[in-house]
This record gives sequence, C-alpha cells and structure tokens, in this order.
Amino acid sequence: MARSTVTPTTVTEAGIDLTAVDVAANTTDGDAFAWRAHRLLYVANGDDAEITVTIVTAATVGRSAHAVDDETVTIAAGGARLMGPFGPEYRQADGTVHIDYAGTTISSVTVAVLDA
Repeated sequence: MARSTVTPTTVTEAGIDLTAVDVAANTTDGDAFAWRAHRLLYVANGDDAEITVTIVTAATVGRSAHAVDDETVTIAAGGARLMGPFGPEYRQADGTVHIDYAGTTISSVTVAVLDA
C-alpha cells in the first residue's frame, strides 16, 4: 500500500472543531501532506498506550551528505499534540511531508493538517 494523503483544513477566526476534521491515521504505511511553511500537524492518540510519531526529514548536510535526524514526538495514551510548522528539510522529493507511527497499539490514532 501507499501513504495516505491528508487534506489540510483552514483555520478561521471562529476556530475549528478538531474532532470534526481529523481522520484515521494510516498507521501501517504512514500519512503525507503537501508541504507548506505554515502548516501544522495535529495527532490524537485514542489508544491505551503511548505512540511515537515520526516526521521524516529528507535533508542532508555536508559533502558526505549526512542525514538530518527525523523529528520524533511521543504522545501519551489518550493525549494529543499539535506540531509544526515544518521547515523545508521535511519536504520530500514529491513535495510532501511524511509521517510515520509506532507503538504497541496504534489502532485509534487520528490526524489533521491545519493551515494557519
């Protein structure tokens, strides 16, 4: 299978209901969204154990092309995190940002991408 593409939601002055715009995370193959400098990532962990969210970097540095470390965020059971914005080092060759998920139970994870 392939990564799922998450469509961004624009935040307005009136705000948004995150539970109305989040979608089930593709915890098997990961998710992706089109990179923009102002985008934020919201992940809610509805499971009973913590999960790790990895935002994959595509950047390298130096003549030896050393990989820039991925960003990893731990989300407690029942918790949620708002992350970003993400710099250009997270933009993959196809113009998207890749998100991976790991944990002992990751069946109730939801995700939203927000345009601020």
